[in-house]
Amino acid sequence: MTEMPRISWQDLPRPIMCLAPMDGVTNTAYRQIVRRFSPNVILFSEFTNVDGILRSDRVRQRLDYDPCEHPFLMQLFGNSPESFAEVSRMVEDRGIFGVDINMGCPSKKIVHSQHGSALMKDPGTACRIIESIRKACSLEVSVKTRLGWSDASELIPFAKALESAGASMLTIHGRTYNQAFRGEADWNPIYDLKNNIQIPLIGNGDVQDYADGLQRQGNLDGFMIGRAAIGNPWCFRESEQAAEPTLDERITVTRDHYHLLREIREERHAVKEIRKYLGGYLSNFRQAKEWRTALMACTSEASLLDTLKALEQGEEPPRESFLKAA
Repeated sequence: MTEMPRISWQDLPRPIMCLAPMDGVTNTAYRQIVRRFSPNVILFSEFTNVDGILRSDRVRQRLDYDPCEHPFLMQLFGNSPESFAEVSRMVEDRGIFGVDINMGCPSKKIVHSQHGSALMKDPGTACRIIESIRKACSLEVSVKTRLGWSDASELIPFAKALESAGASMLTIHGRTYNQAFRGEADWNPIYDLKNNIQIPLIGNGDVQDYADGLQRQGNLDGFMIGRAAIGNPWCFRESEQAAEPTLDERITVTRDHYHLLREIREERHAVKEIRKYLGGYLSNFRQAKEWRTALMACTSEASLLDTLKALEQGEEPPRESFLKAA
């Protein structure tokens, strides 16, 4: 791997714009696609279990990346300071920019294992994890968390504890654990937090694109785009005058993304995985729904690429029976 020159969160130009870490979405293939549209966006890995990296060759492959992805961070979850320390040394050896600790995932399975949002209720362990990484390596250590468990009353003391433990950047999602992804994100407590800490602070929650992020940013150092970025790498373009992508551009990016997936996935897995991005890639044109349905029905690489070619050539959407037979 090509090692990235050492920089810090403090060195990065403002606004800091980030692609949110999303399991099953922000793998190296999609990160490379996003990088094409923005040289400045900070990229995060998929949400990855530290113990999985230590025990599984397959999970350890998530440490692989292309040099174009710099600056790139590994987002890790777990609750063992020792495991975090060991994995952070592995991350540093790969030349990666930093480690981001997930303290906000609301999944019941994750929380019941005392990972993710559960660490908001255990600040002692949360701080020991940060301290263990700081002692183990020289990486940047950031944290992604939420407003709180049921409200934002503990956000400031929790964030200040993380800062004191050695966190060099915080990202706050503007919902509580109890909200999960329901309702609207509330950024007001995040703005208040900025007045109480010294390290960079990123806001997250409901950001649609670069222009929307700038509007929401306020006194923060930047913003992070999550769900709106799935199949929509154009959302990171910084020009307010950027034209909507043409259908040909959308098809080209979809095809390129699939080929990148094939470098890391077997055919049957790549064909299935590209489906989760189609809603973003293929929209805002005549018969978009029918074409997405047709592509979702593809069960082989040949049928997927043939269907994209048919769309490109202006044909009518193929029948599902044809796709399964192809």
